[in-house]
Amino acid sequence: MDTAGISERIAALLPEIAARREEIEGARRLPADLAEKLSATKIFSLGVPSDLGGREASPSELMAAIEAVATADGSTGWCAMVGVANNLVSGYMPAEGARAVFADPTLPTAGIAAPAGQALRTEGGVRVAGRWPFASGITHCAWVWAGALVMEQGQPRMTEHGPEIVHVCIPVQEVEIEDTWRVSGLCGTGSQHFRVADVFVPDSRIFALLDPSGHRPEPLYQMPPLGFFVAQLACVGLGIARAALDEVTGLAATKVPSLYMEPLARRPAAQIDLARAEAALGAARAYLYATTEDLWEVLKSGGTPTRRQIALARAAETQAVETAAAIARTASTLAGGGALYLASALQRHVRDTEAMTHHFTVAPPTWEQAGRVLLGDDPGVPAF
Repeated sequence: MDTAGISERIAALLPEIAARREEIEGARRLPADLAEKLSATKIFSLGVPSDLGGREASPSELMAAIEAVATADGSTGWCAMVGVANNLVSGYMPAEGARAVFADPTLPTAGIAAPAGQALRTEGGVRVAGRWPFASGITHCAWVWAGALVMEQGQPRMTEHGPEIVHVCIPVQEVEIEDTWRVSGLCGTGSQHFRVADVFVPDSRIFALLDPSGHRPEPLYQMPPLGFFVAQLACVGLGIARAALDEVTGLAATKVPSLYMEPLARRPAAQIDLARAEAALGAARAYLYATTEDLWEVLKSGGTPTRRQIALARAAETQAVETAAAIARTASTLAGGGALYLASALQRHVRDTEAMTHHFTVAPPTWEQAGRVLLGDDPGVPAF
């Protein structure tokens, strides 16, 4: 589907996003008007099925749009990512629920995959209670979905695959948002905790996030749910790293380091570091997109990705995030002491990419899990 118009609207918004970085960070969330402008680009419609009014774009198109927003600001890029990724559940839930939740496919949803809540089966649905952290963007969303363990007689209901987990979609007006997001990186994402004490969710708004067998048959909704989310997450890091390199390249022509007579751009050490960083970013980006495209081509042809393909994609995703953080640090170090000031975008790029490396989906154990699969073993985790 043609997404050129969305790309053009995103590009037009980037200067304003970049100019408002400090405001976004200080507010600890996206300002309401900026969230509306981001929605107006229709970026959040990229993952929504076409018969619901969405764009149903390809994975690469989703990823490129997220990456572009992140070049302007890490927090805004993260909010763009979670909104796009969370809206993919429009292809995971029953049609009736999807039509209700995504009546306007240009609006984002918030979501938490972790089953931090509990659900009790009742006639026509479930009753849910719980408390969930890291609900990025919830302050500018009308709907939030969350994971919950199905309980039976005070214990998780067991299936042949382990505890039964459901994901439920709830109007944000029915949840209590807690003001908990005071952090060192990705400060403007509004990733607050939220809780519910006893909310009824009808069957039409219940889905199984990690089981593609119940998802729509179109290739986009058969992508490995966890891995595809992380591919989009990694694009935030790539966008921030691109911004960091552009930042230091721009100042290199005029910045003269202490005790030197020539500008930074004339120093061999800086030239080497910048060249290596550009190569590392290009390589990480190419491998991320290539492994994602590999999965996509298999699904488009009606096949099923192998565990090896999924493991290589997961490795590429972790590599991309780690590379982005290393590049941001390199750019900041090259810029010298001036990069430490809060007025410098470089210190924010470092903090934002460092925060990304703490996400459980790209934490160091991911390497072990991918390696286990590549060596013919089970990943050792229930979701990979």
